[in-house]
Amino acid sequence: MKLLVELYIVLHMLMGAPLNTLVDARHPLPRWFDPGPQPDAVSALEALVTEASEAGIRAAIYSGYRSYSKQGAVEDRERIVRPSTANYYIASPGCSEHQLGTAFDLVWPGLKVESSDPRNERLYIWLEENAHHYGFVLSYPYKEIEEWPYNNRWMPQVTEIIHEPWHIRYVGMSLAEDMIAAGYLDPQNSVLPQDFYQPWTSINP
Repeated sequence: MKLLVELYIVLHMLMGAPLNTLVDARHPLPRWFDPGPQPDAVSALEALVTEASEAGIRAAIYSGYRSYSKQGAVEDRERIVRPSTANYYIASPGCSEHQLGTAFDLVWPGLKVESSDPRNERLYIWLEENAHHYGFVLSYPYKEIEEWPYNNRWMPQVTEIIHEPWHIRYVGMSLAEDMIAAGYLDPQNSVLPQDFYQPWTSINP
């Protein structure tokens, strides 16, 4: 029976991970999982970008799908450039939501995601207010805490990765609305998107 369950999980993942798959350092994706961009997520992103444009907000993909090996290359590069802080914002291979094919980093064209340029700020505020209308959530929302450093903007407190207003993940309309209703974007609310996910190894037939 256990073998059948494991076979089911593998086949399920080969067809595409569920939208509520939990991915982090404790729940990595297998090396062989290489789905490419998820079609529904791409379609939803195109609609989001179009709507943002009509509101005077420009958005471009800074980083989209990353395979296991691509994530490893990104991690290696960042550890060379910023070795003391790379763990704050770069996940190891298998531990990145980008491998799901449903996560995107968005930026105002021509800027870097971490730039404090007012155009980026406009985009990130717009995403916070509107992303859920297209089935997206902010994976690492801003959270405030009582002890130093008092928030997760510069260090990965509360969330595994520092606050990333540019990182959105497609979870579908229903789940995105559930998260909004739960107040996950409230800086003083402990609810996180990850609370709504489950590991791919926990998928039941």
